[in-house]
Amino acid sequence: MKVLILSCNTGEGHNSAAAAVAAQLESRGDSCVIKDALAYISKRFSKFICNWHTRIYRNVPVLFNIGYKLADKSQNGKGGSVFGPFLNTGAKGLAKEIQDGGYDWVICTHSFSAYMFTTTVKRYGVKAKSGFIATDYTCSPPVDKTLLDVYFVPHEQIKSDFIAKNIPAEKLVATGLPIRNEFYKRYTKSATKRALGLPENKANVLLMCGSMGCGPLKETACRLAKIVPDNVFVTVICGNNRKLKAELKSMNFPKDSVRIVGYTKNIHHYMDSADLIISKAGGITCTEAMVKRLPMLLINAVEGCEVYNRMFYISNGGAVETDGPVADFAVKLINNPALLKRMSFSMESVYPGNAAENICNYIHGQI
Repeated sequence: MKVLILSCNTGEGHNSAAAAVAAQLESRGDSCVIKDALAYISKRFSKFICNWHTRIYRNVPVLFNIGYKLADKSQNGKGGSVFGPFLNTGAKGLAKEIQDGGYDWVICTHSFSAYMFTTTVKRYGVKAKSGFIATDYTCSPPVDKTLLDVYFVPHEQIKSDFIAKNIPAEKLVATGLPIRNEFYKRYTKSATKRALGLPENKANVLLMCGSMGCGPLKETACRLAKIVPDNVFVTVICGNNRKLKAELKSMNFPKDSVRIVGYTKNIHHYMDSADLIISKAGGITCTEAMVKRLPMLLINAVEGCEVYNRMFYISNGGAVETDGPVADFAVKLINNPALLKRMSFSMESVYPGNAAENICNYIHGQI
């Protein structure tokens, strides 16, 4: 079976989900190709969109919030998506890719790619089975304007949101949100702390804000460094934000209480070592923490779809938020091990199993 997976480089979450599904399919002997959907418009356009997405996310999140709200209001409207005119220009190239490649399935991990694929079906009569993977705990725009065969959603509780936006219930399959396979391997805190060179006799607070290193990371890290008790260690993951990493490194935090880390492929190990994670509510990050049963303190760094991610995990008991200073609230949490234990245990009820395996099982069942 040949599968084309269409992602977008707007943050690493969509690419991460695509890679997780591709790895599962390839382990079963299938042929998979992952492509950036925006590149069918042009590589220059894709780079432009992705660069500005990162800049806005880091520096002017209010603009992202406004844009998301405008797009969300257009859902279920009579017209097309506000993004439609741009996305439609890539449909011809995508149709040729699918037809020339002889793909049996097209899987979309971003709403943009799902919309573009829908246009290829309408305009060019593309014949391939298709699926959309939701990488957030909501039906994001312009998913309501797509026509795919199946929609893989993170949890049964999320189906109602898709149904409300006119996605047929019979097309919805609750599989979980796919993440890399290594997150399903759980190790003891002591073993991972030892492997990472972290103090074994201290609780570890993991502070991060996605691959872009956005949000109040600097302020929160500085405050934590001042107020954490001697039995607590803080690990700060800056992701791809090299400027932030350099700024935090220059502050010379005590090495026995704070570690600054840039981009790393060892997030799964850092999560195993942690007692609490402070993070923005990205769909992938929340799912990774849920799989690790790691209690979450979620920051309102960016709204949009992350509002729904926060609501899902807070309502299910695995996460909390605060209107006050994040660092101070984190210290209260870390000093309440009974609460952290309850939060960890509550995530058992929303654990869907290995989502990438669930998706691949469904796809193979349709052959």
